[in-house]
Amino acid sequence: MTFKRSVVIAIVSIAIVCTAIFARHVWTQPAYSQSSTLGKNSKPQMKDTVQANIYADNWFILYINGELIAVDSIDFIPHNVISVDILPAYPMTIAVMAKDNADAKTGMEYANTNIGDAGFILKFGDGTVTNASWKAQVFSRGPIDHDSKNPRVENMPIPENWYAIDFNDSSWANAKEYTQAQVDPKDPFFEHDFKGAKFVWTDDIELDNTVVFRKFVAAPPDGKSRVDYSNLNNIIPDAPPRKQK
Repeated sequence: MTFKRSVVIAIVSIAIVCTAIFARHVWTQPAYSQSSTLGKNSKPQMKDTVQANIYADNWFILYINGELIAVDSIDFIPHNVISVDILPAYPMTIAVMAKDNADAKTGMEYANTNIGDAGFILKFGDGTVTNASWKAQVFSRGPIDHDSKNPRVENMPIPENWYAIDFNDSSWANAKEYTQAQVDPKDPFFEHDFKGAKFVWTDDIELDNTVVFRKFVAAPPDGKSRVDYSNLNNIIPDAPPRKQK
């Protein structure tokens, strides 16, 4: 074997070894290495969730960070509580549309015999609660001037992106807090944890029938550090690609 041939063989051998090492390194990266907050093979567990308790007089729909989270499944029962488990990610933008059980044309309820009241309260297991720091904007109100004999309703167009993270609510007023006696919640409200939360609405709990609430939560109110799983579906798992048949 000539010296030149020996050198070529040695170079080829080194290249093969380096390729094998590189390939092994690629396929053995941590399963969720794209996120610095996630450990190898880390996946969310139920222990990572927090419970969300929501009570509305009479109906609501809830978005968190632009994603639909919960819808009150019963249009009118005074008044059911919805409890769901959520996987929080901060900063967190909460958006809720709440509606009183009012006729769309009269703003009244119970066969147009009564001017109803309203109220909304929410508590998350991370310490997030409703209070006067939330933003609130009315989009349907009536009967105007409390005129129940000739009832009229004023409707404002609801923005399509009212639940979006980047929606600008800076011009909205803050919500108004109401006492439990003013809202007069019914069972099963008392069976759920709403400690520390306040009933909220706009300035007019009787005439304002459709209200959107928004709240920006920069960090967990309870101060507990939590893993951010919000981009879990964008992370490539630790597994070689399957061969196409």
